[in-house]
Amino acid sequence: MPLSVFIDMTISACITVWSPGPNNILLLSTASKYGVKKNLRLMLGIWTGSLSLMFLSGIFCSALGTVIPGIQPIMKYIGAAYILYLAWQTYHRSPPSENSADKEPSYLMGLILQLLNVKIIIYGLTMFSSFILPHEQRIPVLILLAFYLMIIGAIGNLIWAFAGNVLKHFYNDHYKLMNIIMALLLVWCALRITGFL
Repeated sequence: MPLSVFIDMTISACITVWSPGPNNILLLSTASKYGVKKNLRLMLGIWTGSLSLMFLSGIFCSALGTVIPGIQPIMKYIGAAYILYLAWQTYHRSPPSENSADKEPSYLMGLILQLLNVKIIIYGLTMFSSFILPHEQRIPVLILLAFYLMIIGAIGNLIWAFAGNVLKHFYNDHYKLMNIIMALLLVWCALRITGFL
């Protein structure tokens, strides 16, 4: 994989998984309510689910590319379209509500949330179809990249959990500006994927 593609993938991954979404909003809310220590089980569940989804995304995209040769360029545009959709959703996102988490966080809650998280499912499919498989086919490298994508998400989860009330108040006060910046960065990533930039 060329270094420029790896950098673009990393930027796109960070923007996607570090932006407000189900996992990060839940972690923000539960950390402000229960503290970071009680969120560790929840985060482990999220990370287990994330790694599982990255492996499944890689297998699915690779198998699809074998069964239907020539699908990867089409998947690249589908992935870019999804990133544009995420940009639109990010632009219109409201700040998190005060009552977004009522249950004490658990491993199972994090695992189920992640396995049903459409954002992360599409994220994995997009990363593999748009950035990884067009440039890399070796199984050990694909496994390392799946771990890498999960670690990027884990770092984002930790940032949101540790930010707690501080980030929550900042995001509530400045959510529109933050949404605009994240949406524009996602548009930039989509244009890079398709080769328009």
